[in-house]
Amino acid sequence: MINKNTFKIMIIDDNISIHHDFIKILKTESSDKMDQLNNELFGSNVNLLEYPQFEIDVASQGKEGVDKIKEAFAQGIHYALAFVDIRMPPGWDGIETIKHIWEIDKDIQIVICTAYSDYSWEETVAHLGKTDNLLILKKPFDNISVRQLASALTTKWHLTQETRNYMANLQQQVNDKTLSLQESLSLVKSTFESSSDGILVINNMGVILDYNHKMVSLLNIPEPILSTRSKKVFLNYIKEQLLNAENFIKLCNPISSNDEITIDTIKFTNGKIFECYSQPHKLNGEIIGRILDFRDITKKAKLEEELEYQAKHDILTGLGNRLKLIEQMKLSVTLADHGKSSFAVIFIDFDRFKLINDSLTHQMGDEILKQAAERLQTAIRSEDTLCRLGGDEFVIILMNIDKKQGIEKKANQLIDLFSKPFEIVDRQITLTISMGISIYPKDGKSSDVLLRNADIAMYQAKSVKGSSYKFYEPEMSIKTMAELDQEADLRNALANNEFFLCYQPEINLSDDKMVAVEALLRWRHPKKGILLPLDFVPLAEEIGLIVPIGEWVIRTVCKQNKAWQDAGYAPVRIAVNVSAQQLKQQNIVEMIHNILIETDLDAKYLELELTENVIISNREVITIVSKLKKLGVMIAIDDFGTGYSSLSYFHELPMDRLKIDGSFIKHIQSKADDEVIIRAVIAMAKNLNLEVLAEGVETENQLRFLKEHECGDVQGYYFSKPLSEKDIENYLRFPEKQNQLVHKLFKESEK
Repeated sequence: MINKNTFKIMIIDDNISIHHDFIKILKTESSDKMDQLNNELFGSNVNLLEYPQFEIDVASQGKEGVDKIKEAFAQGIHYALAFVDIRMPPGWDGIETIKHIWEIDKDIQIVICTAYSDYSWEETVAHLGKTDNLLILKKPFDNISVRQLASALTTKWHLTQETRNYMANLQQQVNDKTLSLQESLSLVKSTFESSSDGILVINNMGVILDYNHKMVSLLNIPEPILSTRSKKVFLNYIKEQLLNAENFIKLCNPISSNDEITIDTIKFTNGKIFECYSQPHKLNGEIIGRILDFRDITKKAKLEEELEYQAKHDILTGLGNRLKLIEQMKLSVTLADHGKSSFAVIFIDFDRFKLINDSLTHQMGDEILKQAAERLQTAIRSEDTLCRLGGDEFVIILMNIDKKQGIEKKANQLIDLFSKPFEIVDRQITLTISMGISIYPKDGKSSDVLLRNADIAMYQAKSVKGSSYKFYEPEMSIKTMAELDQEADLRNALANNEFFLCYQPEINLSDDKMVAVEALLRWRHPKKGILLPLDFVPLAEEIGLIVPIGEWVIRTVCKQNKAWQDAGYAPVRIAVNVSAQQLKQQNIVEMIHNILIETDLDAKYLELELTENVIISNREVITIVSKLKKLGVMIAIDDFGTGYSSLSYFHELPMDRLKIDGSFIKHIQSKADDEVIIRAVIAMAKNLNLEVLAEGVETENQLRFLKEHECGDVQGYYFSKPLSEKDIENYLRFPEKQNQLVHKLFKESEK
């Protein structure tokens, strides 16, 4: 074919005149005269039918024609039609010629030209096979029939070629799309299988469409169960292993809303805990099922439960701590309101317990507290709550108490519990208890008020010798004259310059050099002598004086540190405790910034110490601390491990240092749990690039343990008690003798 409407035709006949006849019939030439005639007859705007044009080749013998077809085919030129005579002696006849033509190109349309009945149609089909590319034209034939036949067959050939090309292109597109889909499916399947989560896909008809191997291993589902592809069979099998089967079954129900995305926790009877994330499975925007994603969170959940337990329970006795108590008191208020009942809060304190600690050591004191807790537990009912606030203070929530006599009976029972002495190291120790009792809702409608009033009543009971109890009375809330005097003295102390600071060295274990000091507040009371923070800071916090006192401490520390540096001493950090009330002041960042400018002290030599409870109790503290950190000051977490230890704030709080509370250090070599905690804190601090300091180091064994586990810094009486400004200056003056000086000062302070 030369162009779209020109086709090649082969004429094979042993009669030369036949060649001329075909050429005359099929070769039509258009002329200007003919075009003019057409225009006159039909008009210039009429589009006449465009007939195909033919390029005609001839051959006198079958083999000659076949050779020409073969040569053209090799050059990529295809004949659309061949007119073949049935008799062409002495060579091949028409049937043999056609066979050879179709061996070269089976698409060529064939017209057998014959004047004889050499072969019937059936015989022709038998020789050439059943095909729609073959026609028989009887001689003699008229011109119109030949031309119509040529036009029709070449058009058929052309359409066949176009159809084949179109189908080939279509097949290639299908192949390309199939390959692309296979690659995408392979990627999706690989991602599906490589997921660390178990994935299950269920349609709305209850058929399991797909799942990955991780799901099989996580849920331990046998293959026969999954091979059924039935959600019902799957649920019937797995629900026997679940503690909360109903919740999981709901997760597998058809989703009715596009936004129905849920996360639930499923617990197994074997102790495993999974997080199950459910979302709609969509096809063309329509929800056709549900996708379930399973993640094993057993370790995480157990750790959270353990942390939750530790956060709300006392390590020594296993009882609930203050956080647990407040939680239970709020619950008790709700239950009492619902049942229109009352409950009592009994605040218990052991008399003169400090004497036991001082006389028999704290270890013996802890043993007595554990035994005391066990006795108290025997006196409460299942609906009651027993917690340890700390030290020797315990609280009981006594539920469903309608009459005062019932509370008195319980209080007397508690007194009787401690009439029997404790057997400790071949000693008999008898404890007396003082109890204060408040009643909901008569004595308060909130946990804080009830606890405070029970505490007030307990202190009134302490005025009575021996074990006793007192019910709260409103008059007890009136402050005594002594308390008023102390408040007045405290307000005057700041104005009269009665406060002063001591400094306790912080030692780096790698070189035994002092790297920082902690500033400790003291009150030189005109009548009572030197008072420790424990004697006045709680009151200062209660009446709001802690804010100006705290500002005085920070300013004094910065001035002193700058003075030491100006005197030529090696720079050291000074750590200052910051209270919750101070951090709540809107101007604290501005105040510290101004003090640093005023004293010309580099901010890196000021360290602010916060407790965990300060951070947890007020999330705004994190924002404030972040602003303080931008000033360049150092941020330390003090008494780490004793508060509500939530690791969630670690990535939010810009801290530099952790200070392990001395209560853990004290139990080194006596409590394996505390040693584990210490090692964990040190390792965690290193991984977070935080400095770590151990407080309360008092013995060689404690120091050796901390060195072995690569604790960075230490602080405690083993090195030095809090020192005066003058002693610290001596300390700084002779840096090469710091280690010897520490122990010398320590010995001198003991005299």
